[in-house]
Amino acid sequence: MTPPVPTYKLNSGYTIPLIGFGTFGGADAPDAVYKATKVALKVGYRHIDTAFYYETEEALGKAVKESGVPREEIFMTTKLWQTFHEPKHVRPACELSLKYLDFKYLDVYMMHWPMAWEFKGYDFKSIKVRDESNDIKCIDVPVIDTWREMEKLVKDGLVRSIGVSNFTIPMLEDLLSKCEIPPAINQVEVHPNMPQEEMLAYCKSKNILVTAFSPLGSPGFPQGGQIKTLEEPVILEIAKKYNKSPVQVMINWGVNRGYAVIPKSVTPERIQANLEYFKMDPEDIEKITDIGRKNRVRTCDPVFMFGKSNDVFHEHDKK
Repeated sequence: MTPPVPTYKLNSGYTIPLIGFGTFGGADAPDAVYKATKVALKVGYRHIDTAFYYETEEALGKAVKESGVPREEIFMTTKLWQTFHEPKHVRPACELSLKYLDFKYLDVYMMHWPMAWEFKGYDFKSIKVRDESNDIKCIDVPVIDTWREMEKLVKDGLVRSIGVSNFTIPMLEDLLSKCEIPPAINQVEVHPNMPQEEMLAYCKSKNILVTAFSPLGSPGFPQGGQIKTLEEPVILEIAKKYNKSPVQVMINWGVNRGYAVIPKSVTPERIQANLEYFKMDPEDIEKITDIGRKNRVRTCDPVFMFGKSNDVFHEHDKK
């Protein structure tokens, strides 16, 4: 019998399943995500991750409503986009996400990236506008100013927990020194080529859960470098040992290390397989972790995505 998916009690008091369903996608994302989420809910997923930027909130809300799964059984995460960091835009942005989802509250509302951009409107086209040099310039909005508005969302009942995404340790330290409500989660890129050992240890010491995006190294979508985790000999060897797929090994490598993972798929068989939890021997976890100690590479490169003025990570990567 397959063991149940482990859960974690956040510092806010709420419980989150450690295997979730990721919903970032391409041009066909809304329709594909709608169909895939219905499958995911049917096979047992109760943790769903999205963002305003993904343009999938409305599709997710529809899938949840049609699934028959009670809202209170679902842990839903969505995110505040960079163009909404000015304090006056935080609550309207959250309310817009709630409107698209057709929910009364969010389980976690995250700051998607730790930089602010100029507000250009609340529509999807406006939030993706670049300048003539294909860059997006940052504006001066202190993270704590945005965060204090997010704290108000908790106090007003729109959001149960608040978190951050793509924060480095110095960013977390600065936020923790100023905030009233600490972040419950830091969502960052974690996979065998980016094991984030320092970040995991730091967040554990502060009772902040790490959630891993791109837990498979984003096969077929390299931005920081070519990452072929599915072909790693060590992972193939361990997959054979447990009679699991390489994907299942990487997902469970994460869960066994104590953090949440949010793999994405639109294939029913893979969606179900990705939810299967199993325990791994410590020596196998160590072997996979060692891959990234020798070859640390990002797939989600902020310079590639947003332009050179948004590079706040590479110096940290070199350490």
